[in-house]
Amino acid sequence: MAVCFFLVLALPGLVSGTQLRLTSDTLLQSFKRDLPDAPGQKALPVYQYLQIDYGDREDANLTFHGYGWMRVNLGDDYFEETTTGEILYGYLEYDSPTLDFVGRLGRFYVFEGVANEVVDGLYGRSQLPHGLTLSAYAGQPAALSSTNGRRGDYVFGGRISQHRTSLYEVGLSYKTLANDGGNDEHFAGFDSFVFLPGRVSLQGSSVYNLKTDGWAEHFYELRLPLGPLEVRPFYQKYRFDDFFIETDSSAFPFRFLAGTGNTLEVMGAEAFLYVDERLELAGVYKHYEYGKRFGDADYYSLIATWKMKILSQVGIELGRMDGDQARDRFSLARGYFYWDMRPWFVTGDAILVDYDRAIFGKDQAWFASLGFGQGFMGDRLKLKFSLDYSDDPYLDNNFRTTLAAHYLFGN
Repeated sequence: MAVCFFLVLALPGLVSGTQLRLTSDTLLQSFKRDLPDAPGQKALPVYQYLQIDYGDREDANLTFHGYGWMRVNLGDDYFEETTTGEILYGYLEYDSPTLDFVGRLGRFYVFEGVANEVVDGLYGRSQLPHGLTLSAYAGQPAALSSTNGRRGDYVFGGRISQHRTSLYEVGLSYKTLANDGGNDEHFAGFDSFVFLPGRVSLQGSSVYNLKTDGWAEHFYELRLPLGPLEVRPFYQKYRFDDFFIETDSSAFPFRFLAGTGNTLEVMGAEAFLYVDERLELAGVYKHYEYGKRFGDADYYSLIATWKMKILSQVGIELGRMDGDQARDRFSLARGYFYWDMRPWFVTGDAILVDYDRAIFGKDQAWFASLGFGQGFMGDRLKLKFSLDYSDDPYLDNNFRTTLAAHYLFGN
């Protein structure tokens, strides 16, 4: 790990040109946790995150982008594996402005329509006449690489949309995913973004499960700017039998909720008031309504943020959850700050949750974090040390220290 960090620091002298950009984050953590069945567990892991971008999208048609992480345990009794890691994405991208085409080859993210996948394969998107855009992808789902091997795993889909600048965009999308040759996921969806008079906008999406023949998800949000005030009412609905996949697919860790026949509706609004350049106020209301079990709940929250200088800010949040279940009846208070004293900076965050009724013998949950750091080399290198403490009904006396180094090479 030290060798990797040294090489990253030495790269400015080893690599010429401005086409290479590296972002490195190295974290050394130490924590102790008291679990109900395993008190006094200690860990000393080192995490390395590395992002690589090669090529200039404005000047070059072909670029490379990669991001991955690795963890090494220096000695602990918490993690089962000593060393682990993963390439989150790594792909070649071809961007041709003259052809209005973008293509990717490798491991990449797809966030379009019903797709929210990491794919090992091919991706293409093209701008067509009359405001049409067509995109498609095909390959193997990275999330299933450790589930009974990769034989028979595949995913493909795409999206077609039509838009008129400053007026609207509507899209239709499709996705199918298989694990070991079985058709585990089969979705189609509709999404839209509409600009209305007075800078009002409406956006939303609906997802249909073609395998279970039912609507899995709806989400719609209206944005109403009223001078310094902006109000955002929203509505969400989930049908568990259609949203969660009842298969061995590891891409859906909550598949046990499928088959329960339950539904969840979330409705409410967010409001943001920009008093001036320094003071921002926000209010949140959410109503949760389950079709079966869990009961209903209402959440209210008020947030105030005061900004100083350019980056410094102080904030406070007060919230209340009132629900039918004991775990859904609590009050929340939070305070946080970021103080910029270049080249030094200090951060702090504290959260208190007070339950109306005790959970596992505890009626409160605490979290507190204090950190400080300094920037070097024009903020290309930042070092930060933080101390965190938490105590809640599920974890007793959780202490954690983190020493982090963030380094940026390139423009």
